[in-house]
Amino acid sequence: MKERGLNIKSTKISKKKMMLSLLVIVLFCGLIYIPSAFHRDLHYRDELRYVEVAREMLVNHQWLVPHLGGRFYSDKPPVYFWVLNLFKLIFGNYSTLAMVLPSIISSTIVVILTFFIGGLFMQARYALLAALVLATSFLFFGMSIFVRMDMMMNLFITGSFLVFFRGYCSEKEIKGRYYQLMFFLMGIATVIKGPAGFLDPLVVIIVFLLLEKNLNELKRMNLFRGILIFFAVVLLWIIPAVIIGGKDYAYDLLIVQTFGRSVDSFAHQRAIYYYFTMFPLTFLPWSLFLISSFLCFFNNIRTTRKELKFLFSWFWMPLLIFSMLSGKLDIYLLPIYPAASLLVAILFREILENKANKRYLTIPAVMTAILFVIMAFLMPKIIEGITVRSILKPTLISIVLSSIIVLFLLVKKRYKFIPYIFLVLIFVFWLNFSWGIVTPLSATYTKKPIATKIEEFKKEGVDNIVAYEYGQPESLGVYTDFIIPEIKGEENLFNYIRNKKEVLIIMKVKYWKVMQKKLFKNFQRVYSYNDYLLLLKQ
Repeated sequence: MKERGLNIKSTKISKKKMMLSLLVIVLFCGLIYIPSAFHRDLHYRDELRYVEVAREMLVNHQWLVPHLGGRFYSDKPPVYFWVLNLFKLIFGNYSTLAMVLPSIISSTIVVILTFFIGGLFMQARYALLAALVLATSFLFFGMSIFVRMDMMMNLFITGSFLVFFRGYCSEKEIKGRYYQLMFFLMGIATVIKGPAGFLDPLVVIIVFLLLEKNLNELKRMNLFRGILIFFAVVLLWIIPAVIIGGKDYAYDLLIVQTFGRSVDSFAHQRAIYYYFTMFPLTFLPWSLFLISSFLCFFNNIRTTRKELKFLFSWFWMPLLIFSMLSGKLDIYLLPIYPAASLLVAILFREILENKANKRYLTIPAVMTAILFVIMAFLMPKIIEGITVRSILKPTLISIVLSSIIVLFLLVKKRYKFIPYIFLVLIFVFWLNFSWGIVTPLSATYTKKPIATKIEEFKKEGVDNIVAYEYGQPESLGVYTDFIIPEIKGEENLFNYIRNKKEVLIIMKVKYWKVMQKKLFKNFQRVYSYNDYLLLLKQ
């Protein structure tokens, strides 16, 4: 079928190529993502906090209103915590592998969806290349192996983009099905994390239609029905949650967590240019190729093909909007990574099919190879006690060899192998990282040993267990199965311990050094790990 200049039929991927590509994606993602979850503990604080919210949800049967430390946790909707408890049910515990698998599965599906989007306007090999570029980009990899709901939200946002663009390029008779599914997916994305679930797709679609000079498409979307579908999904949770949680929970959820993060944010305030400086780092090693794609395509944006207009809208509008908000985190831009990866793949296609000047490939290829070599030589031998240079020796060897191969291929003008050389290199790096770095890195931040020790004292009859200036000690409940209260301020601590015969305190080493003279007569150090102490008064 052909409509508005995009021939869906001519770019349709055969079933054989599709199945082979999906197999490659699943194996590729599994090999670099899963090993990182086998031999590490949950990270303090985010991972432990999210798993503790899930644990309290299961223990207290508070399925609609999440709690942390017995108090409302209005930062995030409950859907992600439902998923964590589902995986707890499957695995029987809150192990790192069980809790990380939702992110790994979500990221793998996002990679697959990116392949399908690319398949709408590219041959299978370029669509697969876009998918693997996405899978290996720095931030995307990091969020794939971390316990957070961002990747799951990204799954449904990417899905909404896929069904929108598929619907936009389809016959009028079946458009409605795609658009209604789009609104449904936007609703799910919203109840996973928040307003970004609908804000990203909404703005992108409007700007794309403006570039297409086709706002009439909004009528074909049947906005009234679509909005009803969206609100039906969102209100299905919000209404009973607000009824159960009351006005305080409603205020925190709908006002503080939505507008409080947008204007004069109470968290993660950054300068307006923050994302423009950080995104090139978080999209490594493909950043220079992405910049090259902008230089190659951007001058003719008004006359360019609709897939490029769509991808430019998808990439730039969330970037600009989130730059204007005061609260900024790199992960907020996770939904634009599929668009960036598709733009890189299109650049490779245009050059390899002699439709663009070769310098758009050669210059970023040489610069990226040089950057890799510089990073290899500047890599320190030891970081936080981890022999990084020794562990990453396979990667360092690969960097030298691949750089030589890339330069040779450029001289010989055999450009078609260059993107795959970089893919192999970054695959070796992430595989090396997952198997070699993650385990010793876990030892530098884990709180499991000290939490296990606290649990032992609890079983021995020590009931007065507190944390001093810890910062969300309730997250240790994942390991202890009980909530540890926090005391802030020296005076409050002394008032608490004054009349207690037996007290166990978890405290940072730096606080103990300051308070040691005041406490040493009554307390003794019974355990220490990762800059934290256990002090016992008996």
